[in-house]
Amino acid sequence: MKVIFLDIDGVLQPYDSKYKRNVKISRDLLIDYMSQKYKRDYHKHFDVEVLYCLLDWDVKAIRCIRRICEETDAKIVMSTGWRPSTYGKDDPTHLRDLLHVWDLDKYYLGETDVLWDEYLRHGKKMNMAQEYLKDYDVAGFRERAIEIVDYLICHEDITNYVVIDDMDLYDAGLDGHYVRTHNVINDEQAEECIKILNSTYNIQSDLIYAKKKIMQNV
Repeated sequence: MKVIFLDIDGVLQPYDSKYKRNVKISRDLLIDYMSQKYKRDYHKHFDVEVLYCLLDWDVKAIRCIRRICEETDAKIVMSTGWRPSTYGKDDPTHLRDLLHVWDLDKYYLGETDVLWDEYLRHGKKMNMAQEYLKDYDVAGFRERAIEIVDYLICHEDITNYVVIDDMDLYDAGLDGHYVRTHNVINDEQAEECIKILNSTYNIQSDLIYAKKKIMQNV
């Protein structure tokens, strides 16, 4: 199985979110409209993110992600800061419902765990990924690489992956599988993602050493 680790800000959501900021209709009316049109209860989600999704996600960027999925048969794993657990909220339908607005939910597979706010509970899992990335710089926000590798370690059916993010993740252990965007993803970057995912690379062979080290410590 092939996987896209997908960020939102700077990939689908442009830095200049002008439409949401200038909209004249009330939030409640817009969310009422969305709930009726898309057959989901959007009132239970973060209202700001719901409106960003409806009004500000870039249509060309959406098409790029859809193209990548269609041409590689890849699934989407959300690694974005928009994950509900980032805010301490348990809402497994939040991101799936946002993707549903743009007919991307059919590619949705899941989300990476937010490991850093719950170190005691996830500490052992985090150490597994750290073993794989021990020679790389993953300090600060680049700790996202740890969460991505953790997901790869925990899902042995994943054979290839690409990380699409505007964050600087160079030299974070993802080189060759990381495409950095600026504002939103474009056609050239989408083509690069397709080439990565359609290569013969298999991540599981690279994870063998880390898994052996993990088993020794269980």
